[in-house]
Amino acid sequence: MFKFESQMTKPADMWLCSQGLVTKKEFSTPWGICDLVGCSLNKTKIKKRLKYGQTKSIASQLRVMILSLIPDVDKGTSVTCQELQNHFAEYFDCDRINLEIDRLVKDKFIVSTPQGNLQKQNGWMPLQKKILSLELKLTRVNDALHQAINNLEFADESYVGLPMQTAIRVVHSEKKAKFSRCGIGILGISPQECKVLLRSNRTKAKPNEIMQAHCVERFWSNYSIDN
Repeated sequence: MFKFESQMTKPADMWLCSQGLVTKKEFSTPWGICDLVGCSLNKTKIKKRLKYGQTKSIASQLRVMILSLIPDVDKGTSVTCQELQNHFAEYFDCDRINLEIDRLVKDKFIVSTPQGNLQKQNGWMPLQKKILSLELKLTRVNDALHQAINNLEFADESYVGLPMQTAIRVVHSEKKAKFSRCGIGILGISPQECKVLLRSNRTKAKPNEIMQAHCVERFWSNYSIDN
């Protein structure tokens, strides 16, 4: 049915788009490249973010981490630059942290109190409704499963996409139980259609919020351009 894994990309991408997801191919992660990631953004929260003038992507994971440590304006609390520098002292010098803070201020994610402390303009986090990851493999089912498990660090749903006949064999084998235990779904793919043969049902803790927020930021430019 398929000679190369890349031939499965088009029908798989169409399946993701049919669910109203914005997609990215060859999505880089700390453990490798995920073939496809789909994201659904919350339009109401996007409008709130844009009202603050936050038109730029937060971009770097470090900036996402810094922002997560800064209280929201409406919480009535704040944090100092020194406290943020101390938090990251083991990994980054003060100049690097100050540079990232300055960028967040410039892009209107952070405001200063009269005392010079920091608060963030929020009310829109998390920005996404759902993130779905999809690993495509012709035959190496175990490799795909391990990659899909790793993807649960940022994805709400994680799938392995296999040629239809291979996928049918897997769901009728003892491997299905392992997929189920890990919360990984199985997608059967043919040139004409994609069919969910086992639905993703995560069994581990929620996604890492920092990693998920960073991944969502990579879809921000798509929304800004297309909408």
